[in-house]
Amino acid sequence: MAILVKSTTAASDKNRWGTQWECFWDAQALYGREFQLDVAAEPETAKVNRFYTSGDWIDRSRAAGAFVTNPKATIVGFDALSHDWEHDWWCNPPFDLKREFAAHAAKQARQNGFSGMMLLPYEPLTGWWLELIEGVAAAVYEPDGRYNFVEPDGVTKKTGVNFGSVPVLFTPGYFPTTQRIRYRRGVRDELMINLGENLSMEPCKPEQAVDPLKEREAA
Repeated sequence: MAILVKSTTAASDKNRWGTQWECFWDAQALYGREFQLDVAAEPETAKVNRFYTSGDWIDRSRAAGAFVTNPKATIVGFDALSHDWEHDWWCNPPFDLKREFAAHAAKQARQNGFSGMMLLPYEPLTGWWLELIEGVAAAVYEPDGRYNFVEPDGVTKKTGVNFGSVPVLFTPGYFPTTQRIRYRRGVRDELMINLGENLSMEPCKPEQAVDPLKEREAA
C-alpha cells in the first residue's frame, strides 16, 4: 500500500535523529549482551562509550566554533563506511544512508565475522530491503508499536514520526529466510536485562573545545 503521508522533515535533520534510550535498551536486551561500538553517532546521541561520527559533524562544529564533548563517550574514528567495525556493534544510520550502512553491516558479518544490530525503517516491500535485508540479515525484531527518536541534541523527543523502525540482527551465517521475531516494547524489563549506562552528555565550553580531527592527526 502506498504511503500517502509526505514527511515535512528536512532530510538533513532526519539524518541526525538519535535513538531513544528505551529503544536502545530493548535492542540490547534482544541482542543479549552489551554493544561495544556505536558506528553512527554524535557526542550528544552516542549510545555506546566508543563511537564513529561523520565528517559533517566536524564541519558543523568548526563553523560554530565549538566542539561538543561527551565525557562518557570517545570518538574512535570518522566515516564508519570507510572502516571495518568490530564485534557487537550498534547502528542507527543516517536516514539517507540506510542502504549503504546495511550493505556494510552485511559485509562485516560475511567477511569479518562481526555481529551487530541496526535500527532501520521497516520497509519490507522496498527494493533496498529485499536486496539488503531479506535472506541476508539473521532476524528482524518487530515491536508492538513505533519507537520515537530524539533531536540531534540527544534529549528533545521527536513527535509525529510517520514510520516504524525495527532492530535488525546481522551475524555470520547462511540465512535463506530472515526470521521475524515479535516482541513488546519494554522487553528489557521483561527479560530483566538492563546492560550499560546512560551516557549523559555534558557540552564543553567553546574556549575549552578541541578539534578532535586535528588532535588525532597530531597524535
